[in-house]
Amino acid sequence: MSEPITQSQLAEVFETMKAMQSQLAELTLEVKVGHAEIREKFNTIDQKFQTLEAKFEEKLNTLEAKFEEKLNTLEAKFDEKFNTIDEKFNTIEAKIEAVRLEVQTNREQLVDLGKRQGSTENRLWALLVALFLMVAGLLAKITLFDQV
Repeated sequence: MSEPITQSQLAEVFETMKAMQSQLAELTLEVKVGHAEIREKFNTIDQKFQTLEAKFEEKLNTLEAKFEEKLNTLEAKFDEKFNTIDEKFNTIEAKIEAVRLEVQTNREQLVDLGKRQGSTENRLWALLVALFLMVAGLLAKITLFDQV
């Protein structure tokens, strides 16, 4: 199994090792260059990502501000409409109360007019009875005591 190695074989192995070492150095250099390129591309992508992230956050903040502004505007309009409706409701309530008081006053006046009418009718009947008695008395005097 073990044969003696000759000088030429040893030189050939040595040359092969040197060639392998040279190829290994080239590959190492290529790997380092590839690694540097990958790192550079990664940094470029990271910078682009950060730029996109900053733009996205800026857009998001802008949209958020616009949304909040619109929300505040709508809230103000809603409050204004609510206050207007509340004022109209209060006005209607006041008008209803005024009409209720007017109806109450009219009822009281009708009751009072009814009482007045009753007393007026009583006076009228008393006058008619008095006139009737006076006419009856006058007729009785003329017919019974006719002496001129």
